[in-house]
Amino acid sequence: MSSRIAPVPLGKGADEEVNGVLQFSKDGFLDTQMFGVIARVPALVKAIAPAFGATLAGGGSLPAELHEMVRLKAGEVNSCAY
Repeated sequence: MSSRIAPVPLGKGADEEVNGVLQFSKDGFLDTQMFGVIARVPALVKAIAPAFGATLAGGGSLPAELHEMVRLKAGEVNSCAY
């Protein structure tokens, strides 16, 4: 038996706001897996999505230099060699 948490499938969220976040994750990140798992707790995915949108999805509302710093620090924290 797998210990992995199954993500909420695209379009199967608790409400339209959650489904919108899942669609955004597909369109903006080309990956619904992480957001799908977080969507198991609808209030959490609704709270965290704006932060991801502002910091990672094409820079959002951050200046380009700050966006790059956030991206690099996230990579460092997660031991991402890329």
